[in-house]
Amino acid sequence: METIRKTLANPLSRLRLAGLFEGSTLIFLVLFAVPMKHLVGYPAIVTAAGPVHGLAFVFYVVCLVDNFSGGGWSPKEMLRTGLACLVPFGTFINDRYLAARVANEAAAQ
Repeated sequence: METIRKTLANPLSRLRLAGLFEGSTLIFLVLFAVPMKHLVGYPAIVTAAGPVHGLAFVFYVVCLVDNFSGGGWSPKEMLRTGLACLVPFGTFINDRYLAARVANEAAAQ
């Protein structure tokens, strides 16, 4: 329980969590839900998973704004992190950069 509190208290860790959740819901939609809708004729799964992904996307954007407003981000980092949520697997690729940033912040303290 303490680990969860620490993760949610740190804005950068919260961004990482939001990115992994947003990326997972996008992959689920692209690789499973949409094919089920078009190939099998089962649209209910997209109807259910679409709003979940939408909320995950909004959570990611809110976490982005929270982190960027604190300063210390280069334009390249902001662009990469902002565009990562628009590309399948993008948030997973960007996560290693965020993990390094978390490690740097922890080492500085």
